[in-house]
Amino acid sequence: MKGNADNSFEVDYRYDYAYDVLAIKVTRPFKYDKTVEMDEGVLLDFDEDNVPVSLEILDASKRLNVPKYSLKNLIDFKMSVSVDDKSICVYANFKVMLHNSEQTPVLESFTSNYSNIPSMETEFATA
Repeated sequence: MKGNADNSFEVDYRYDYAYDVLAIKVTRPFKYDKTVEMDEGVLLDFDEDNVPVSLEILDASKRLNVPKYSLKNLIDFKMSVSVDDKSICVYANFKVMLHNSEQTPVLESFTSNYSNIPSMETEFATA
C-alpha cells in the first residue's frame, strides 16, 4: 500500500512520560522493513514499500524545548518527509498547550540516503 491518492497518511501518537519518548505511527497496517537514524535520537521507520511509517523522538521534551507534560496531549501534528537520491529530510510541526496558550515547536532533521530509498514526498497528520 503506497498511501492515499494525495500521498498523505493519518497518524496516531504515544508519549512515554517516564522515558521522554514520543512515538508517531501511521494508522494503517504496514510491514516494517528498516529504521533510518535521522539525527541522534530521531528514528524514522520505513515499510517494505519504502514508505515512512513511524517517527520516534528520544528525549522529546528537550529536543522540542517544551515541558514533558505538554507532550501528553498533542493538539495537532503535521510532518512531511522528502527523500531524494542523496538525502532524507523530515520537517514536523507540533501543536501543544503551554501555560494556556498554543505553542508550535518544530523538528527539522536531515540525513544522507545511505539506504537507497526511492525519491518521494509524503505528508502525515493526526487523525
